[in-house]
Parts: sequence; structure tokens; C-alpha cells
Amino acid sequence: MLRTLGLIMMTCMMSANAFAQRLVSLNPCFDAWIPQWLPKSWDFVPSTVHGNRLERILAAQPDVVLYGTYTNARLVAALDEATQMVLVDEPNSWSQWQRSLTTVGEALQLEDEISRWAAEQEQRMSVGKNFQQDLLIIMPNQYSWGGSSFIVDMLRHHDVSVNVADEDVALVQIRLEQLIQMQPQRVVLDGFASDYARANDWLWHNALQPWLQRRQVVQIPTELSGCPAQRADDYLNKVTQQ
Repeated sequence: MLRTLGLIMMTCMMSANAFAQRLVSLNPCFDAWIPQWLPKSWDFVPSTVHGNRLERILAAQPDVVLYGTYTNARLVAALDEATQMVLVDEPNSWSQWQRSLTTVGEALQLEDEISRWAAEQEQRMSVGKNFQQDLLIIMPNQYSWGGSSFIVDMLRHHDVSVNVADEDVALVQIRLEQLIQMQPQRVVLDGFASDYARANDWLWHNALQPWLQRRQVVQIPTELSGCPAQRADDYLNKVTQQ
């Protein structure tokens, strides 16, 4: 009898995450992502509700808080004294993103839910196999993603050919004369705002405009480029759209 009761209690403890809990996000990139895999029995509080203010987060009485690599360290330390904190690592490669998902699933005891979501994301990215052009990604202030960046690794993992100015770094600044010597078939403008900004000036240079006009150009909106891991499928589908 006692052995049976002990087994029942252990089962209840192991399945605690199946019952209603409250999860709080500290990152805007998580706000649309988490509800895609979180069980309906859980309550979810997005970052827009509390604005990352400590008193508002504590008032929500979270059972667990998800935060990112660049979340304010003092806020994380203060919350760590009151609730369970789970880090979602900012990945530098596609394989690291998969490991990060596994770690989060284990921490929340939601391995099956997150594994299913990861498989669905992977399935939505199969379009890369049919994309034949090579591309180059450029950003404001003459920056481009290098070969060691998450974006380039993610695209290449899904059979998209990406030109880079430097294979050994994540972020590289390209001189104008260097850029116009590169010959990608498609140019991806990543993170450029529609409003005027000095960071965008080089797009209007007399030498760059003809170079751009000879190529297919795709614009990545800032809300997408700011969340490349959680929205990797959207990013890939956008850069490869016909």
C-alpha cells in the first residue's frame, strides 16, 4: 500500500508540468514563439505586459521565466531569487539552436512539445533545397553576416548558397569597393528601416545603385531579422521567395 502511494506521489511530481503553470517571457522574440508549443493548460505572460519591470513581473507570480542571452543581468539575478529561470541561448549555429531547444524542453519538462515544434519548423524550411541562386546579405552601416554567423549557418544547413566576405567571423564590415566586386545573384537587405537613417546612406551611393539594379533584391523587415532563430523558417522563406 505504501509502495503504491509512493509511486502515485512520484508520478504526480513528474507530471506537474502537465497542469496549469504560469510562464513569463522577458524577450519580445519569445512572445509569439512560446504559444506555438506551450500546453493550453499553462498561463503565458508576454514581455509586452510587464515591460521587463521587476515589480510587474513579480506581481504576475510566475512559476518559470524564460530569458535570453542579452537580458539585463541585474533583472535576471533578482528574479532568480524568486522563481525558476530558464535561459534560451542566442545561437551561433543551427546545431546550437537545436541544442538550446532541447535544453529548454528538459528544463520545462516539455520535451515532446518542443521537439514537435522543432520538427515542424524544420519541415517548413525544406524550400531551401529548391533554391538555386546564391545570395549575399547586407545590413546598415556596411555590415554583412560572415561565415560564423547563425544566419549564414542556418541558410547553408538548408542548402541555400550564401556569399560572405569573411568565413571566420560572425559579422564583417564591407568596403563599398569590395562589395561591388562581389557577384551574388540575389541581395538580401537585412534590417534596413523604411524611414531615413544615416545607417542606410550607402544604399544610395552612385556606385551601389547600378550594382543593386542588376540583381534581385529582397528586403527583410526588422521584426523578422531581430528574431532569426525563433523565426528561422520565416527568414529562409523570405530570402528564397520567387
